[in-house]
Amino acid sequence: MFARETLTRQTFDALIEKIIDEKLEPGDALPATATLAEQFDISRPVVREALSALQACGFVKLRSGYTPVVAELDDRLIRMFISRVSHVQKNSMSRLMEVRMPLEIEAARLAALRADAVERQKILTANDRMQAALRDSSAYPSLDTSFHAEVAEATDNQILLWTIRSIRSELMATMLAVRQYRDENGLVGNEQAQHDEICAAIADGDADAAAAAMKNHLESSSALIKKVEGNNNDH
Repeated sequence: MFARETLTRQTFDALIEKIIDEKLEPGDALPATATLAEQFDISRPVVREALSALQACGFVKLRSGYTPVVAELDDRLIRMFISRVSHVQKNSMSRLMEVRMPLEIEAARLAALRADAVERQKILTANDRMQAALRDSSAYPSLDTSFHAEVAEATDNQILLWTIRSIRSELMATMLAVRQYRDENGLVGNEQAQHDEICAAIADGDADAAAAAMKNHLESSSALIKKVEGNNNDH
């Protein structure tokens, strides 16, 4: 079925297509290695190599004596790629904010429209935790990312949610840098007021106000990031 020099790669691609085309869910089983080899008219070792590559990429889970199963959704590949790009991109924190801004503004708008009572409470709880830890410079950035994650969870949009999740590790580094700048310049406090506005608008179901509050918050953060990067570039 496949040209021999690219058998493993083409089998890898074919298996991904099979998972997508057949709408297989996490936990669903793929055919046994022997069956796949017969379907693709290739050898079992090639199938095993392709399955091992799929497992390394987070697409399937393999257990000795069992058929392969589709793995839970995993954003590790895109996180690794974004991390790599960020390390070669000048002023990467600002560039990350340029990506983050439209995503999270829309997330706030959708959360206001779509969040159910449980999701609204999770957002309120995340905001309360930030308020309680406002003066804790080590804890606040992590709680901040959790708040934004809860907003994304409430959008009922898996594509938007996973896209936002994929930049979370790089976002954490940015939040730590911004918090340090706030600490050094007596600016701690106004960021919590901005989160309060986002939270209140989502709780009220006011999509326009939620989007505007998120936009104001991210523009304020972006301005601080530019100052942080300016200081770094001066050294």
